[in-house]
Amino acid sequence: KLAQGRGAMELGATQLQEKSMRIKGLECLVAILKCMVEWSRDIYVNPHSQSNLSSDHKSKEGEADLSKSVSSNDLGVKDNIEQIQNLKQQKEILEHGIELFNKKPKKGIEFLQKQGLIGPDPRDIADFLHKDDERLDRTVIGDFLGDPEDLNKNTMYLYVDMLEFKDKDLIQALRLFLEGFRLPGESQKIDRLMEKFASRYCTCNPSLGIFASADTAYVLAFSVIMLTTDLHSPQVKNKMTKEQYIKMNRGINDSEDLPAEYLSAIYDEISQSEIKMKSGGKDSKTQQQGKDAKMLDSRKKQLLWNMELESISQTAKVLMESASHVKLSFTTATDHEHVKPMFKLAWTPLLAAFSVGLQDCDETEISILCLEGIR
Repeated sequence: KLAQGRGAMELGATQLQEKSMRIKGLECLVAILKCMVEWSRDIYVNPHSQSNLSSDHKSKEGEADLSKSVSSNDLGVKDNIEQIQNLKQQKEILEHGIELFNKKPKKGIEFLQKQGLIGPDPRDIADFLHKDDERLDRTVIGDFLGDPEDLNKNTMYLYVDMLEFKDKDLIQALRLFLEGFRLPGESQKIDRLMEKFASRYCTCNPSLGIFASADTAYVLAFSVIMLTTDLHSPQVKNKMTKEQYIKMNRGINDSEDLPAEYLSAIYDEISQSEIKMKSGGKDSKTQQQGKDAKMLDSRKKQLLWNMELESISQTAKVLMESASHVKLSFTTATDHEHVKPMFKLAWTPLLAAFSVGLQDCDETEISILCLEGIR
């Protein structure tokens, strides 16, 4: 999209910014293609060769022995075509299952269970939903967990029981609880989820002493959700005051009042930082709101552009921080056979990007890049 010059102008970018981003996008695409062409050159030089692309991989016996001695310290391992193809196939099955889940959760789960990627029990489903896979739609997860059918309820109970609320205050626990999904819109579904949350919170903190029963935590958690919506929703013009919030929660602790200082602290924390889902995941409700925002005037488009930049920056930061703490095994792809599926996947959008550039732009630099990419 960047290489085609789409989207930036609509969101308020200047013509110069749009051109600069477009050139950078085209340069990246051309660089990727050059790499793929260089990698696959051996196919055209010697089509029947089963050897790896680089002569570095046709090392002498002595060099091979040396590489064995240092392989344990190396980041990469020599690629196995069949193994990588199997992993790729498994990944495609998982992606198809997630796509099904995001449309119809039960069909997606049944498909993944048949493929052996999810076990048969509700605990296995809860484990799957807890994996924090960014491709899973958070709105769909919330709807699925709040559904009244036995499978959904049992999965929801196990999902919540996997969360550890020990030694956390109610707001911290609620933030953790709502990180992985969006609360559904139906009141009965919300009620089931919040009731289980309150029960789990009190089980994890039996000696807390501030709540007379789990019912108190349940009602207070509900009031915190209402407060978050009230204070942070742009649709609400008359915001709730601290005094109104304290008054709203009178008598919820087995007909007694919770300490005013405690409720005041909750109000201050929520006003400073709303409770929201973990960044970086898929959320169909937010995506729909983004589509609706495209019809805004220029001033609001500029605001949307700034918010989009901030969101991208935050997502990148989260990904970098998470990646820096994870130890992954990398496979060094050396065989030219890997180029085929890569090119099969990429050639259509690449050709489209270069063709659009030639058709609708008079800039010499952009035209040269497009021609180079096509060549």
